[in-house]
Amino acid sequence: MSKKGKVKLSDIAKEAEVSIALVSYVLNNQHPDRIKKETAARIKKIAAKLNYRPNPLAKGLRTRKSNAIGLVLADLANPFSAQIARIIEDNVIGSDYILLIGSMDESIVKFRKLIDTFIGHHVDGLIIVSPEYSKKEIKAIQKQGIPYVLIDRYFPDQPFNFVGNDNYFATHACVQRLVTNGRKSIGFITHDTDYFHFSERKRGFESACREQGIQTEGRVMEVALSGLKTNVKKAMDTLLANNPDLDAILFSTSVLTLYGLKYAVRNQLNVPEQIEFMGFDQAEYYDIFSSPMTYYEQPLEEIGKKAVDFLMLEIDNPGGQTIQEIVKGSLKEAVAPIVR
Repeated sequence: MSKKGKVKLSDIAKEAEVSIALVSYVLNNQHPDRIKKETAARIKKIAAKLNYRPNPLAKGLRTRKSNAIGLVLADLANPFSAQIARIIEDNVIGSDYILLIGSMDESIVKFRKLIDTFIGHHVDGLIIVSPEYSKKEIKAIQKQGIPYVLIDRYFPDQPFNFVGNDNYFATHACVQRLVTNGRKSIGFITHDTDYFHFSERKRGFESACREQGIQTEGRVMEVALSGLKTNVKKAMDTLLANNPDLDAILFSTSVLTLYGLKYAVRNQLNVPEQIEFMGFDQAEYYDIFSSPMTYYEQPLEEIGKKAVDFLMLEIDNPGGQTIQEIVKGSLKEAVAPIVR
C-alpha cells in the first residue's frame, strides 16, 4: 500500500493483477462494453475492501471536470455569509456536487487569488459575492466560458448572470411599516460604498420618505465597511444629537443593526417605545428587547436555489441561458422572549 495509508489505483491494480488503466476505466465507468463483467466486479470488490476513495480535485486536473462548485463570499464572519453558504451547500450537495468556499474579506486582491485558485482546480462553476470594482474580473470569467452566477451584489449596467434581492423594495417597505407604526422622524444608517445594492437601499429609503412627507436631510448616516464599532457609535451620536425628535432608525444590514442594538443597551435608549429600531435579515439578537423587533428578511432560500439551479443548467448546456433576476423578501417580526 502507498505511503501514509492512502490507497492508489496502483494498489488495486497490483492486487487484482491488472493494469492501472483498466482499474481507472472500471472505477470511472469508462468503456464498460469492453471489460468483462467478472473483471469489473472483482476490481470494484478489491477497491471497496481497500477503502479506496477517489480524489475529486486530482480527477478534475485530469478530466477538467471536478464535480465541485466554488463559492466566493465577502466575509465568513458575517451572518449573511453563513446563512447563504448553508443554503447553497444544501442545494449543491443535492445535485451531487461538492462546495468549495472562500472568503475574500472585501479585498479585490484576495478575490483574484480565490478565483485563480478555484479555476486552477477546475471547478465546474462559480457562485460569487463580488467585491467593489470587480467588473474586469467578472468579464474575464465570462470570456473564459466558465459557468458562473453573481448573488447579492450585481452590476446593472453589465450583461452578467445574477440573482439578487430587491433592495429598493426592501427599505421602501421598511419605511412604510415604520410610518404605519406611527413613526414620523426616521434615521437611516448604511454603508459608505459604491456597491449598487447599498445605493438601492438608500434610494428606497429616501423615496419612501419623500412619498410620506418625511425629511431625510441630516438623517442618513453612511459609515465605512471597516471599524464598524467606532463608526456606528459616531453615527448614532450624531443622529441623536442633531435630531432630538427622532423616533425610528432603520439599519441597512444585520451587522449594523447589531452595533445599533449594543449602542441602545449601553446608552439605555427606550427601545422600541420611544425610538423604534428596524433591521435587515434574521438574527438571534433581535429579541434583546421585550417587544418584538421588525426586520426585512431577504429571500435567501430563493436566491440560493435559483443560483444553483441556473449553474447546473449552464454546466450541462454551456452558453445556453442567462439569468438576471431580482426577487423580493418580506417583513418579519422577531419572537420576543417570554417574561415570567
